[in-house]
Amino acid sequence: MSKKGFQGEDNKLLLDTSFLLPILGFETSGRIMRAFRKLGRYELYYSDLSILEALWKILKVVRGLDEEVSRIEEGVTAIKETMKHAPVDGEAVRSAIRMYMMGHRDMIDNLLLSIAASRGLKLLTVDEDLIDFAKRHGLARDAIAAPEDLG
Repeated sequence: MSKKGFQGEDNKLLLDTSFLLPILGFETSGRIMRAFRKLGRYELYYSDLSILEALWKILKVVRGLDEEVSRIEEGVTAIKETMKHAPVDGEAVRSAIRMYMMGHRDMIDNLLLSIAASRGLKLLTVDEDLIDFAKRHGLARDAIAAPEDLG
């Protein structure tokens, strides 16, 4: 993919979990935060799997204070009200299991990439392991975008 970004039919992004964390009120890398300035040009999608994974990560650092829980709840509401839902389908499950059997053991990542591929979306991710795995095995590489690929 060119550094100039992608356009046309490729303007639909499924956000990887890392891109949901700031919406839920939690800091992440500068690379992800810089990408947020460009997301307004795209049709954004989320997966319930990413919300679950984000909650697993958040629970490691929150104390359970009412303000923290309220911030997370507001973030989930914002995600659901401003983005489109990308559900898991049979094709995505089949592809994700295939990826697992090929050696990529992160089933959430496998499902997210497979959902993106089956629905004609691009998974916006900073996960170099996933990108490299897909590239090495010729799997849906055209369904992945890194922040630097955004126009």
